[in-house]
Formats: sequence, C-alpha cells, structure tokens
Amino acid sequence: MAIVTISRQAGSLGDEIARSAADKLGYRYIEKNQISETLSKLGFSVSDVDKYDEKKPSVWQTLSIQKKLFAHLIQAAVYELAKEQDAVIVGRGGQIILKDIPGALHVRVIAPYAERVTRLMEEMRCEEKNAQRIIRRSDRDSSGYLATYFDADWDDSALYDLVINTRTISPDTGVRMITGAVEALESAKSPSVSETLNDRALTHKARAALIAFDGLEIVNLVVEKGVVTLSGLVRSSVIKDNCAKTLATIEGIASINNQLNVADNTKIY
Repeated sequence: MAIVTISRQAGSLGDEIARSAADKLGYRYIEKNQISETLSKLGFSVSDVDKYDEKKPSVWQTLSIQKKLFAHLIQAAVYELAKEQDAVIVGRGGQIILKDIPGALHVRVIAPYAERVTRLMEEMRCEEKNAQRIIRRSDRDSSGYLATYFDADWDDSALYDLVINTRTISPDTGVRMITGAVEALESAKSPSVSETLNDRALTHKARAALIAFDGLEIVNLVVEKGVVTLSGLVRSSVIKDNCAKTLATIEGIASINNQLNVADNTKIY
C-alpha cells in the first residue's frame, strides 16, 4: 500500500498522468470532487469550497474565520482520504500535508511555458492570449495557495521525490516511472500509517471545531490513538465543558482527556 501525491502545472499533462497512474496501480483517484465532498461532510460550506480550494485567497479572505476553518479542514480531508492508502491524490498541498508519511511518493509534473500554452490552446480551442491568461492565473493560485496555507514554495524541489518534465518524457513513460517508484515504496510500508493519518485527521477536525469558541486563551490539543488531550487556559468552566462536549460529537474520537484550566482573571498576561 502507498500514497502518491501529484502536483502539476496547468498544461503539463499532470492530470492525465495522475489518472493513468491510478488506473495502472489500481489505486483510488482523488481530486477536486472527492475533496469537495469530504470538506462538505466535515461541515465546510459547499458554496465556499471554490473560493478557497487551490486558490490564492484575497486580503479579505485571509483575515476571515472561513480561511482559518478551511486551513484545518483541507488537511483533515486529505488525511481522511489518505488513511486507507492505495490512493493518488492530485493537488491540494498533498506533498506538504503528507510529506513525512512513510510510503508516500511526491511527484511533480512540469513542462516549459510555451509548450503548456500550445497544449492548452489545443485542448480548450482558445486563442494564445486566453491560454496564457489561464496558465498565469493557475500558477498564481497554486503558488499562493501553498504559500498561504503551508508557508511553502511551490517550486521547492525538496518537496518532491520525482519530477517529470513532459517536454521530453511522455505520459506513458511518466506513469511507468511512478509505478516503478511505488513498487519500491511498498516494500518498506509501515503498518502504523493509517493510525497516524487518522490521528492527524482528528487533530484538524478538533481544531476546526474549536475555532468558533471565544474565551480560549492558550489551548494545546494532542490526539493519540483517537484519544484527545486538551491542556491550557480558558476563561470559564462553561467553556471548558463545552469544548469537551463539542469534541465528543466528532466521529472517531474515542475519549477526551480534559486538562484545561480555568483562568483566575478574564485577562491573561
């Protein structure tokens, strides 16, 4: 079992390679539709998904509660979908979210700008200026998305295990490169990966659930084998109890170790 993340430039044939690799491996192919459905199940508004998913947020969006909520839920969604393993995950910052997970292969698919423009013109039957505009916007959104939510550089080669340039490497060859790398990874798989991913998904679900609470001063949250441990300071015993009650509604949380302390004063220095 393994997990493949694929980051791709518009016009690089990355989506085609990702889908073919998933078919060849017999893996689940996970992209926007599956991510959006999972985000919706986690409580993120369907109407807001397109505003934040793989987009560079506006100044207003950067300051909004929805942005903070999305930051946790997109990670929860990727962890949730990845925990069954045997998956090819396209975009969404998967190369960063799953960067230290054993058995994960991080692939980037690129191509020269001029070739990307030509491909997009043929695919969309549009003029060169329109193709250039689409590519510039896509690159800006992808780069801005990773910088905003993960403080990462989309072009950082250290994020990837395999870079496929479709200027010289055909999609079929790219697929063979991916499947060959996966075979090597599967021999070193870890049985605890699913448990780790589940705990990380629960961590971000829990953090998202606590965003709406006023009166949380300094709160630490740790999830291990489904058990949530809360520690830190809150402003009242009511808030302390309500935090635990809210987290208890999250499917998958086995129990809550509530070590929150109530502050003596309303202001904490």
